[in-house]
Amino acid sequence: MKFVGRRFTLLLFALILVGSVLSACSSSGNNGTNAANELPQTSPKTSPQASQQPAGEDKTPIKLNWFVAMDWYKRDWNPELNLIDKKLFDDMGIEINFTSGSPEKLSAMIAAGDIPDMITMESTTPQRGVLEKSGYVFPMNELLTKYAPELKVPETVQNWFKTSDGNYYGLPNYFYAPEEMKPNNFYPTHQTLRARQDIMTQLNIDPAAFETKEGTLEALRKVKAAKLKYNGFDVKPAYIFYEHLVQYFGAKREDEKGNYVDSFREPESLETFKFLNQLYREGLLPQDSMTLTRPQITEKVNAGGVFAYLPWQVKWNALVNADPKAYYVAVGPIKGDGGKTPILNPSPVTGWTMTMVGKKTKHEARIAKLIEYLMQDEMSINVTYGPKGIAWDYDANGLIKFTDQRNKDFAADADAATLKYGGFDWFTDWLPIQSAFPAPESEFEKREGETEKYFAKYSYNSMAFEAIKPDGGTDIAAIDIKIADYRKSMEAKMVLAKSEAEVVKMFNEMIEQEKKLGYDKLFAYWNEKFLATKKKLGIEFAWPGNQK
Repeated sequence: MKFVGRRFTLLLFALILVGSVLSACSSSGNNGTNAANELPQTSPKTSPQASQQPAGEDKTPIKLNWFVAMDWYKRDWNPELNLIDKKLFDDMGIEINFTSGSPEKLSAMIAAGDIPDMITMESTTPQRGVLEKSGYVFPMNELLTKYAPELKVPETVQNWFKTSDGNYYGLPNYFYAPEEMKPNNFYPTHQTLRARQDIMTQLNIDPAAFETKEGTLEALRKVKAAKLKYNGFDVKPAYIFYEHLVQYFGAKREDEKGNYVDSFREPESLETFKFLNQLYREGLLPQDSMTLTRPQITEKVNAGGVFAYLPWQVKWNALVNADPKAYYVAVGPIKGDGGKTPILNPSPVTGWTMTMVGKKTKHEARIAKLIEYLMQDEMSINVTYGPKGIAWDYDANGLIKFTDQRNKDFAADADAATLKYGGFDWFTDWLPIQSAFPAPESEFEKREGETEKYFAKYSYNSMAFEAIKPDGGTDIAAIDIKIADYRKSMEAKMVLAKSEAEVVKMFNEMIEQEKKLGYDKLFAYWNEKFLATKKKLGIEFAWPGNQK
């Protein structure tokens, strides 16, 4: 098992330690991490909050320790600089000490029983299931019922995260609850391919070229041959990643009988690796695409050193603020050899993160009120754009309109303005933002809005596919982690292979090696969870290609 990385070893060790604690701490049994139990037949509306600060609210200053299990996340609390921090302290009397670290660090905290006031993690991490069974965090439904009874959490959210003991232990952000969806809401996707319009014009590249593999190759070859420099940087043709491109080629996720399909093993998956390998061997895809972090790629993009890239998370606002002609536009999606219509995963329909409250806190009542405060529709807008009245207000059509001062700040220095207006989005609901989305006032906003809507037409409700992650601390979760780590290492090897033949050889060997890691057992679990979730959702097929 020499291919199993250090990451898995540390996580498995911590989860084993936690296992010895659970029998003494928990009587809740085998709580299903992704259970979508008793999904609602009706669509209750979230009751509106009359004001952002109820009369008589306790504002005695307190400090909360909040751990975020994502080691890239860095945020310093600074109410003197940041308007959201100031608003939160003025309205609630709460100061937050954010710390961050890897999921492995969270595992060690669980094993030691050292849980801070609040914890946020990606909702699919195994540590979530461990915490739900640990006895170290409050049942969120009990906490809110006791201290924030006016807050109405959408029933789909409650039922989706409800465990076998009847409780749910945290709240997500960016959850697309069906009962909250309005006609102007849609499922945005992160699978967005962009290219620099100014460079396409300069090199006579037709944006339609990106609709085929050969056209994409020709466009990127032109960029490489031109040996462009921008602000002293060599312009790299592209940064494109497997997990996004395979969806462009139409790899399915459900067969015609309704069973789950592992797209990683579909013919389009091998086609994707071959294509990325060709890009690499031709010098169109940099080797560091396999090692750079998202912030590092963003830095390259904003420095003007990248012609085309995928996915959405990389932002380019600083570039266009410095050079209004250097803007990105939506291109593609690239179709594979089979000419299949791309079907793109949305940003997680059931949320990106999960936030829980530790039982050791001395401030459970204040935290419940904080959650109530942050879950108001306008607070989702505030933490995204800055405080209402200072950063934005509604226009005559009920849409968000930014203030002159906010526009001036972002035009002068986008990074400094982000520090001034930016909040933290661990309870953000995107639906009210989407419904009141601001009319674009800058080239970046205009192009971002166009790109989001352009690719959203290929997106779909992926709820059934988001319920297959194994519960943390289980044998099947250990297999899942091993295979995920192995696949990640093999992705890099295939992209950087010396020939297409070597890619094919490694792909076939990978499938055989996964069997030794317990793949068959893992796949059976995936399919069982997938079928059960569809039954609870009342649907026969979840994949758009199977829906009549």
